[in-house]
Amino acid sequence: MTPDRADVLALVRSSPAFVGAHDKAGWIGIFGSEYVVEDPVGARPVRSADPGALDRFWDTFIAPNDIAFEVAQDWVDGFDVARDVTVVTTMRPGVVVRTPAHLLYQTAYVGGVLEVRRMAAHWEPLPVYAQLLRPTRAHVVAGLGQFVRMFRTLGVVQSLQFVGAARHLGRRRKRELRENLATKGITGVRKVISSGNSVT
Repeated sequence: MTPDRADVLALVRSSPAFVGAHDKAGWIGIFGSEYVVEDPVGARPVRSADPGALDRFWDTFIAPNDIAFEVAQDWVDGFDVARDVTVVTTMRPGVVVRTPAHLLYQTAYVGGVLEVRRMAAHWEPLPVYAQLLRPTRAHVVAGLGQFVRMFRTLGVVQSLQFVGAARHLGRRRKRELRENLATKGITGVRKVISSGNSVT
């Protein structure tokens, strides 16, 4: 079935809308019965083969926070959408964390219904952690609360795998990407992200 650009964009844009409205059922429903969520890329993926994994992801990272998406641009290629965004997360007790990200949504029709089959969120954990390490009571409460919730909901092994996603290819690969783009006449790129084994 040929993708309808408007339908693909509407599905992708419904994801942050459901997140902002704290609509768990609506958000989980966009993924259908088979999916993989990489958030961030480099951490252990959330897969449909693991029952309840997407519920646990929501309960850990989305439910306790207020999350808004500042979208700079969307690119649509058939069933795929790439988004240049900044994710603005307000954590209890009012701590705001800004996360520059590149999001990739890969969709498909399943039984005539358009679904998200893969969502890959490219963002760098270390700068996010750094925002939580400010020496104020609010930041300590927000950071500790998130990590305690993560260990309680996901368990020790998966939590450590999530924290381990802070390992990435680093400055050298980002510099190499800029240099490669420059040879093609592409300069002034304002956002380069190293996430897992990918540089976007």
